[in-house]
This record gives sequence, structure tokens and C-alpha cells, in this order.
Amino acid sequence: MVATVFGLIVTLGAWINGRMTRKVLLEHFERITRVMNERFWELIKQHNELIKQHQELIRQHNELMKTLNKRFDELIKQHNELIKQHNEILRRLGG
Repeated sequence: MVATVFGLIVTLGAWINGRMTRKVLLEHFERITRVMNERFWELIKQHNELIKQHQELIRQHNELMKTLNKRFDELIKQHNELIKQHNEILRRLGG
């Protein structure tokens, strides 16, 4: 009889402990899942912000390249004009 009661108490204790362990584990995984989801969306937000910054830098780079191309074209025109003037001076000096 004592063994039976003791067995029931042990079984009840194990059952309660198992349920509590299961509850604690479920709460833990729910909390971890929530934290990971929050972190995931935070990282997505940061990623999107970095993409926007990168796109802005690309836009600025493209604008600078346009400006450099225009300036380079102007310098080529000036260079060609100086060559013409130089050739004209040489022509006059030569003959």
C-alpha cells in the first residue's frame, strides 16, 4: 500500500514536472521565436536603409561621372583648339 501511494506520488510528480518542463520549453521557444522575428525585421529594415544609401551613392557617382565627362569634353576641345593655334603659328613662322 505504501509503495502504491509512493508510486502514485512519484508518477504524479513526474507528470507535473513533465508538463512544467514542456510549458517552460514552449515558453522559451515562443520567446526565442519572438526575439528572432523582431531581430529579423530589424535587420531587414537596416538592410533596406543600406540599399537606399547605396542607391543614393550610385546616383551621386553617376552625376559626378556626367560632370567629369562634360569637363573632359571641354578640355579636349580646348586642347584641339590649342593644337590648331600651334599649327597656325608654325605655318606662319615657316613660310
